[in-house]
Amino acid sequence: MSANTASIRVSELDFNEIKTNLKTFLKSQSEFQDFDFEGSGMSVLLDILAYNTHYMGYYLNMVANEMFLDTAQLRSSVLSHAKAINYIPRSRQGAGAVINVLATPGDSEDNTPTQITLDKYTAFLASDIDGLNYQFVAINSNTVPKVNGSFFFSNVNLKQGEVVTLQFAMTPENTKRRFTIPSANVDVESITVTIQESSIDTDISVYKSVDDITLVTGNTRAYFIEENADKNYVLYFGDDVIGKRPKDGNIVIVTYLDSTGPIANNITTFRPVNRIGGLYRNNVSVTSVIGSYGGGEKETVEQVRFRAPYHYVTQNRAVTKQDYETLILKDYPNVDSVSVWGGQDNDPPVYGKVFASLKTKENYFLTQQEKEKIKETLIQSRNILTVIPEIVDPEFTYIILNGEVYYDSSLTQLTAEQIKAFVDTAIADYEASNLVSFNSVFRKSKLQSAIENSEKSITGSKIKIYLQKRIELTPGETKKYIVSTNSPIKKGSFTDQISSFPQIRVYDSSNTIREVAFEEVPEAFTGVESIEIVNPGINYTSTPTITIIGDGTGATATARVAGGRIQSITVTNSGINYTRATVSISGIGSEASATARLQSKLGKLRTFYLKSNGEKVIVNPEAGTVNYETGLIELSSLLTLGAVTNDFYDTNILTLNLPTDQEIIYPLRNRVITIDQNDARSVQLTILSESV
Repeated sequence: MSANTASIRVSELDFNEIKTNLKTFLKSQSEFQDFDFEGSGMSVLLDILAYNTHYMGYYLNMVANEMFLDTAQLRSSVLSHAKAINYIPRSRQGAGAVINVLATPGDSEDNTPTQITLDKYTAFLASDIDGLNYQFVAINSNTVPKVNGSFFFSNVNLKQGEVVTLQFAMTPENTKRRFTIPSANVDVESITVTIQESSIDTDISVYKSVDDITLVTGNTRAYFIEENADKNYVLYFGDDVIGKRPKDGNIVIVTYLDSTGPIANNITTFRPVNRIGGLYRNNVSVTSVIGSYGGGEKETVEQVRFRAPYHYVTQNRAVTKQDYETLILKDYPNVDSVSVWGGQDNDPPVYGKVFASLKTKENYFLTQQEKEKIKETLIQSRNILTVIPEIVDPEFTYIILNGEVYYDSSLTQLTAEQIKAFVDTAIADYEASNLVSFNSVFRKSKLQSAIENSEKSITGSKIKIYLQKRIELTPGETKKYIVSTNSPIKKGSFTDQISSFPQIRVYDSSNTIREVAFEEVPEAFTGVESIEIVNPGINYTSTPTITIIGDGTGATATARVAGGRIQSITVTNSGINYTRATVSISGIGSEASATARLQSKLGKLRTFYLKSNGEKVIVNPEAGTVNYETGLIELSSLLTLGAVTNDFYDTNILTLNLPTDQEIIYPLRNRVITIDQNDARSVQLTILSESV
């Protein structure tokens, strides 16, 4: 080879770069210096070499990627890596539901039975709002006696899916003891496995699924399950060392539900397919206790990639906050977000407990039955013995937008209404991308940026933020309602203050029903609320004089002395018009000091209604209190007949709309910040042209 031979560069894997490198190398050889590489058969050969090198480089890169969980793309590779760290991805899950069934024998039906049984897998059809039917089945057998001529089955648990039963023969040739279930839609939780001795001997034994291999011995009747490359499921058994091996000649009977997943959620209408107890069809009523919920798809590749390492660290036990979150998200498919905090971080602190709040994908609240199931089957068997788990509901804080969006009409042919559609889409996209989970933070600047960039003619915006809390009223019961935003509230002004919607019905002092709303008490903005002792002082032989000095008038207070020290200072008159106040202590003694707490930090709420002539009538001058610093609101001793019916909110829901100056709003514990896209009152933006 000649001395001017060039080396081939091997770092580029692009086809054109590979071909160029090959040509450069050949041209450096003396034998090919005058060769025309573009106009000869050599060009075709170079193409073949370049393609071959390109393919090999690509495939080797893919092989390298598939060797690691972080970079693998094929589902089979991701599942294989997950299996190596003991993570079995969640399957598709059928929706659950709870119903009551009342069967009353008709005159033409058999009236002799004194009790009947609703068999396991009794089928019911559920119809959604589009008229589609989905099969649900009872997951347990229920037996009830006849009472007053009827049979009443209460709280019957249903599961969505078609019942499928398969039988496999255990043969000497099947040394791996593996059996494929030919469906990708298996609800793995619904699988039951029984082993029949033979086609002649019908004795059966039940095998159970296990998650903890340390609990399995050679005599444990256990089965294992995994997803294969075809996205179906493979059932397999032990080898008499880890799990009992079925004998040759045994018949493996597998029953499962083939599920449609989440599309059967949120259904409340059910009707029986079979005769109840095998006898009754005509006079059967089915009522929904809990509508269908919890249906979910199998975990995606990205979900497995993210959760598997955390699950491995968790080792199927709940100790840390991350452990609880990982286990709940894996085992409960309808949960969209989880927040976990220790009892020491609760308000008020509750030691010895761990709290978890679960936000579902449909934003419904878990029933007590669901909470108990999560506590017992998903948490308590894995957590520290002395730690008591508690499931609490999410607490939603809604963002209300009010203001104007400006546009230059010379830059667009769109109407204000068409521009508003762009703005609404930008708000919806911001909400979906940045909010609706426990760790979401609302940032006004980012929202305004999204609005102003939604259409090229928009030139600016002026937006006020309100925090909305929704209170579910209990009509006919005197009750204290406490709500918290965990964010400061702006002290109200004449034109911008706390408001409520809709009106609620209450009795006034003359026992007349009035429809009232809430508002701030203006006088509560300016007085002295309390005086806190900083130093009780020494050697006070008589009661000192307390003087309140500030820019308001009328505030007075008295002190109580014991043992030569000031024990307390009580405000006897709050005064008015204070924006600042200091406390002066004079008398026989020394070193005492105190600070005044203004009512600007604490306010009052009252209820009122308007007469037909516009006159305001106060019904309850002390209907509640508000802490502007913490965002805590209390409606004290409220007796209401319910909320006035309206087109915006559910029955007996009272909303409080609270002005705030905060442009960044953080969540805490079980609080979720969101913009309710289904509430027409949540976005009140006017689109205005600024062109002259």
